[in-house]
Amino acid sequence: MATDANAYDTWFRMKVKTALEDARAGTSQVQVMQAAQALIDAKRQGQSKP
Repeated sequence: MATDANAYDTWFRMKVKTALEDARAGTSQVQVMQAAQALIDAKRQGQSKP
């Protein structure tokens, strides 16, 4: 089991390092929240129709 834990730790650290070094532009938290709110609003409007 220790080997599995070590392998996972190595894999996880590599993923984090890769993500931190990624220079591509990401999506801001504001953009994500606006898109989520638009989806919520659209769903609510669809439910209020008879």
